[in-house]
Amino acid sequence: MRANNKKFSMKKLSIAVGVLAFSILSAILIIILNFAKKEKTPDVLQNVTKVGVILHGEKNDNNWNQAHFDALTRVSGKLNLEIEVSENTATDDSCSDVIKGLVEDSGCSIIIGTSYEYVKYIEKAAADYPDRYFLNLNGENVSKNLGAFFGRMYQTRYLSGIVAGASTKTGHIGCVSSYPISETVRGVNAFTLGVRSVNPDAVVHVIYCGSWNDDNAAGESTEKLINEYGADVISMQTDSLEPMRIAEEKGVWAIGNNFDTSEMFPKSFLTACEWHWDEYYSEKILLCKQGKFRGTSEWLGFESGIVKLTELDKTKNASVDCRKPLEMAERKFKERTFDVFYGPIKDSSGNIRIAEGESMSDENMMFHFEWYVEGVEIAN
Repeated sequence: MRANNKKFSMKKLSIAVGVLAFSILSAILIIILNFAKKEKTPDVLQNVTKVGVILHGEKNDNNWNQAHFDALTRVSGKLNLEIEVSENTATDDSCSDVIKGLVEDSGCSIIIGTSYEYVKYIEKAAADYPDRYFLNLNGENVSKNLGAFFGRMYQTRYLSGIVAGASTKTGHIGCVSSYPISETVRGVNAFTLGVRSVNPDAVVHVIYCGSWNDDNAAGESTEKLINEYGADVISMQTDSLEPMRIAEEKGVWAIGNNFDTSEMFPKSFLTACEWHWDEYYSEKILLCKQGKFRGTSEWLGFESGIVKLTELDKTKNASVDCRKPLEMAERKFKERTFDVFYGPIKDSSGNIRIAEGESMSDENMMFHFEWYVEGVEIAN
């Protein structure tokens, strides 16, 4: 009986040893295969990728251009990028030479245009360099190596309008803008709708100063809005910081553009409409590095995080009366149950432009916004 038990135990031991040996060999084989796979398909992040970004101003302007540059700088460490910057890039045919230099001389495999004024040059370059990738802000066309992108900043301008409407004492609010194009008209209208959602009788006076970054033009416009129109809140759609500086000097409230400048203007700063490009750039550049990029057209909303309002607690200058309506509007944007241009909406002549139960199409909002809502007055 004991002999049989001994044979049985030896048999069990042999099976156990065999199973262990098979497991060890399997583990070794998996390690070898994984190593071979890694050798065959190296991590794309090991390779340095050069990204060229075209700016119409300076990369440290505390405004539109810096929002792009800072986002790319933050992303560069994670994705192993080298950023080549073309500052103060002209919007004429010389832009094509700038792109050519970034591609052929600097060796950039990804080019980013940060203004609608560069659209046609980016589109042409995408056709000329099919082995490179291009991201085109505010563009209409896409292709295998060309993507178009923008964010719904008008939603954040609506929110900033709520802050302005609750903070004004005179009921007169000034807006210094650049050019009367769909982008800025859309912003003015959204801002005004936000203002009048909490202050129905307030008026938004708009001056187009004819430049994105001319300090003199922006400064003169701001002075006029304060001195001649009684504006006690100034908003802006310009890359110049003169409206913020003058508001600080004159003792009126100000709403910043594109970037958080609360530390620069602590006495006048209410909030700002900020851009946050990090996630978008990270996603698209990684697809380029992986060879998986395919051009799409994207207009990203508040819920994506690409646009946001600077926290009111940065300065605590904003009226407490704006807090509740602001929170409600932000929640609706995040839940996508509301957008700015839902009817009924009247134009500045009192005509219904968007009927109740209807909304403005993305096509018209993006490219064909040529009228103003009730409450807007063009001052120049």
